[in-house]
Amino acid sequence: MGWQWALLVLVFVQLVQGDGENRIDPSPAIYEPSWVYKCVPEEGCQRSEHPQPTNVLAGNYTYMIYESLDVCRTVCGRFGGLWPRPATASLSTQTVKIHPNFIRFDLKDVPVETRDLLVEMTHVVTSNLLAECGGNVTETVETPVIVYLTVRSSSLTLSWETDEEYFLDLQNKGDRVLVRITAETVYGARHGLESFTQLAASDRPVFSNQYQCGLQIVAGAKIRDKPVYKHRGLVLDTSRNFIPMKNIKKMIDGMATTKMNVFHWHVTDSHSFPLESKSVPQFTRYGAYSGNEIYSTEEARELIRYAQIRGVRVVIEIDSPAHAGNGWQWGKDYGFGDLAVCVNAKSWRQLCIQPPCGQLNPANPAVYRVLKELYKDIAELIPQPALFHVGGDEVHLGCWNSSDEIVSYMRDRGFDTDSEGFMRLWAEFHSKILQVWDEVSTASGGERQPVVIWSSELTQASRVQKYLDKDRYVIEVWEPLSSPLLNQLLNLGYKTISIPKDIWYLDHGFWGITKYSNWRRMYGYALPRHPNVLGGEVAMWSEFVDAQALDTRVWPRAAAPAERLWSDPRSGFAEAEPRMQRLRARLLARGIHADVLSPAWCAHHDARCL
Repeated sequence: MGWQWALLVLVFVQLVQGDGENRIDPSPAIYEPSWVYKCVPEEGCQRSEHPQPTNVLAGNYTYMIYESLDVCRTVCGRFGGLWPRPATASLSTQTVKIHPNFIRFDLKDVPVETRDLLVEMTHVVTSNLLAECGGNVTETVETPVIVYLTVRSSSLTLSWETDEEYFLDLQNKGDRVLVRITAETVYGARHGLESFTQLAASDRPVFSNQYQCGLQIVAGAKIRDKPVYKHRGLVLDTSRNFIPMKNIKKMIDGMATTKMNVFHWHVTDSHSFPLESKSVPQFTRYGAYSGNEIYSTEEARELIRYAQIRGVRVVIEIDSPAHAGNGWQWGKDYGFGDLAVCVNAKSWRQLCIQPPCGQLNPANPAVYRVLKELYKDIAELIPQPALFHVGGDEVHLGCWNSSDEIVSYMRDRGFDTDSEGFMRLWAEFHSKILQVWDEVSTASGGERQPVVIWSSELTQASRVQKYLDKDRYVIEVWEPLSSPLLNQLLNLGYKTISIPKDIWYLDHGFWGITKYSNWRRMYGYALPRHPNVLGGEVAMWSEFVDAQALDTRVWPRAAAPAERLWSDPRSGFAEAEPRMQRLRARLLARGIHADVLSPAWCAHHDARCL
């Protein structure tokens, strides 16, 4: 075999060292083709037909050609790479090189009360710009970038009434870049800063192994922007499967990138109770999966601050009276009686929607005393005005009907033991816990605030007015698109949050007969334009997801409802797709493992795979 190996070596040497057209160039260029991208009107960014020399942009080449796909998408089209789409925008197709080390933020025109928060917001800006180059912008450019911030209000309140409008003006003066961001509130300014970061991109070719990386920003931009809906939320369930705090923070990062402003934390359910209560340590002692799967009070407080810096309000949900089992089973051991019934019952199909079962015991006065201690802890955590979610869905009447204590209580109260009698019991429970919440949440002088409650049999149009005050309850409607409930509640004067389960539930398609919604389908749902529609949410229930797959299950799909809630555009997904591709690249750069949207060829040729 020796002569055969010698022949193979000889052929290889001749191919590598041969003359003329037969030579195989072993240089790295073979393995790293230098594609360039052209911004084509009405089509978007298109990859060149052939790899180009690495110095392609140094010669006299066609206008609007870019070495980096990210840079091309940042300037191409009416809204460039901005997500969510702003109300109005005018962007230059030219760029200027910058370096994060030479960005200065001028805070002279902001109230002193807002400065500490704004400084932390600017740190996020710098971090996000560095992330475009993997944390290291190697091409040093000393052009000063001065960002002038103007904030009129000294308020740090983040609520449904917060003004989130901002104005951004960016000008390249040759020797410096001037950026002016003007807003009524610090949160509007934060949104302006987020848009500022989205006007920049790495000039490193896509998927390149090149170490060198520079940062380019559009040479001119004017943006005027504000959201259509006040409430733009993401539900994350951390009870069915525990989600570590670092992963929750990544969800907040994605929300900030897409200008979502409410993190709805479904922190407890019948499966587990991982949220620490200083007043009632039994909740986690009996309800946490392990000692390592607990959210301490300090961690929760730090998360709320982390979210505030990113313009996100944390709304904690303690689901009740249903979806309450593990974490509540200690009552008898401490002399409180049965705080919950049907907990972990084996014959679950007659007692609850899904295993494990568990519902609070409305006949036991100790339940309300314990809830008062828990609510007091939560009220001390969340900023004023305190927004709280009381849960309130999927009460299984079979569970309560199986308890002699509850049935006896109903008879003593004069409630029939039919379905309407149980509705009265259910409504009485909510009336009592609302009174408890009002007491603890206004202890320091605040005003009573509405609470959020899930839609349920109790909120059906035929009975909701009898049991739930429209001034005290905001109803989160999770019915399918075919349901008339949302419009019925609007007609009755209730404020609502829309979360259509058959299109904005991120867990659908992974169990039962549910249908998976890709981002295009999610983008197509438009909420009613009604003054009582506060907004909507997209939900990640965790029966079939944990930290291992969380990013890809949520992102970038959740960005579709985010844009719908921010700008509610009349155009469809085709216009949005190039910007969605740019968003996905941005999320990846920021450490969020967003799922792929298409084959890479389609990503390199806008509008060619629609």
